[in-house]
Amino acid sequence: MNQKATGYAAGALLVVLVTALARSLPPTIEPTNLAMLYLLSVVGVAIRFGRGPAACCALLGVLAFDYFCVPPHLSFAVSDIQYLFTFAVMLLVGILLAHLTAGLRQQADMRAQREHASHRLYELAQSLAGCVEPEKVCALLGAFVKSDFAGHAELWWEDSTHALGRMTSDELPVLFRDAQGHPPLLIVAVMESGQIRVQEDPARERHRLLLCPLDAPMRRRGVLAVTVPEARFEDLAVQQIGSLALLAATTLERLHYVDVAQGAMLDMERERLRSTILSALSHDLRTPLTVIVGRADTLIDEARGSSERIAGLAEDIRRQAIAMSRLTDNLLDLARLQSGQVRLRMEWQSVEEIVGAAVAQLQDRLHGRVLRIDLPADLPLVEFDAVLIERVLCNLLDNAVRHTPASAAIRITAGVEPAGLWIGVDDEGPGLPEALWADVFEPFVRGPAARADGLGLGLSICRLIVEAHGGTVQAAPASTTATGTSLRIRLPRREPPVIEPERDAS
Repeated sequence: MNQKATGYAAGALLVVLVTALARSLPPTIEPTNLAMLYLLSVVGVAIRFGRGPAACCALLGVLAFDYFCVPPHLSFAVSDIQYLFTFAVMLLVGILLAHLTAGLRQQADMRAQREHASHRLYELAQSLAGCVEPEKVCALLGAFVKSDFAGHAELWWEDSTHALGRMTSDELPVLFRDAQGHPPLLIVAVMESGQIRVQEDPARERHRLLLCPLDAPMRRRGVLAVTVPEARFEDLAVQQIGSLALLAATTLERLHYVDVAQGAMLDMERERLRSTILSALSHDLRTPLTVIVGRADTLIDEARGSSERIAGLAEDIRRQAIAMSRLTDNLLDLARLQSGQVRLRMEWQSVEEIVGAAVAQLQDRLHGRVLRIDLPADLPLVEFDAVLIERVLCNLLDNAVRHTPASAAIRITAGVEPAGLWIGVDDEGPGLPEALWADVFEPFVRGPAARADGLGLGLSICRLIVEAHGGTVQAAPASTTATGTSLRIRLPRREPPVIEPERDAS
């Protein structure tokens, strides 16, 4: 017997009991007072079984009251017309009591259900707070949906490439990819609209499918797909699953940013360790290399005129030691620049003088090379650190010498832009692949035609120096030749100060 039939039977039985009690009372009690017993039974039935059984109990109570308690007894005939009014009021009050009591009972049940749902969501939130893996989050969501709604759940989550992938703890997925391997159109539609979608489950009979967007604090991250039997589907379930989607989105985004933070910390620690090693290595190598160069110079002077072979070997030793010293200096400079320990000495400088100083410093390396310097005559003064920018130009020229044949020309150009000034070094070498135009300025990155006597640090030092000045550096194909590479640095500029002419002291 179901709950509804039990309620009707209980109402009828309660009317019989109240009637038996009324018949056992002394006849001196007024019949209208007995009507209160029937109304009390209506309240009890409404509290326990709801409106329908309570209304039936009210109707049976009126009939029993008329038949057994109102004279003439055991008859539906009424001797006093006033009892008809009593019957009508009794029936109306009984039905009204049934409605109000049943409404209060329904509200109490709804509050109990909401309290239970809030408690369950609180327990789930506590469990999700301790999750460190997305798979564990999906498993907890699946277990929650299965225990509370007898359904199944899965997550469609965006990865780092913004591609939707499925995470599920059930053997049977809620939704399947199409033949081409793309996410279901329902998932894509909810992802784009951001609205909760409820419909019949196309894969399961008598099930409802709920699709909730995973709106995390930063942005929409994916979709929660839940299938629930129709018997367990109600408005409260939709609200609970919406709260479930919010918990899942917040937890998964937290895990995402924890991974990002851990990766950033590892990168910082790795960079700090590398800078420490480079700095220590450079300091430890600089002193013995200086000694080797000095001893080689002495050996060259002593062997000159007596043994050309020994002098030649000493010259080779000196050349290799100087090259090693240059690499050591690059390592040390790289470590200092990456650690941010370099302080710029910003002064107004002439670009022509800096270019001339760089060319003079590399005159041995540029010997026999075709060097063209094409600088406009009206270049303005620019504020920068002269020593560091000269180092940048030296590295760019040295890079051009290293990667071009001896007969190829090297060209230095410059120009003015609305907010800055650029200096370029073009060569006629084999050029760089387009894939390396951005990466060539990273440490230890070298072109395919690079010689074996370098580490790929010169251009990375250039980038760090230029960025410390607030500028940029880029690589592109040479504009004046079919092959070759153009390396350009751009420095920000502002209007130079006005230099007032000196006044005559007289």
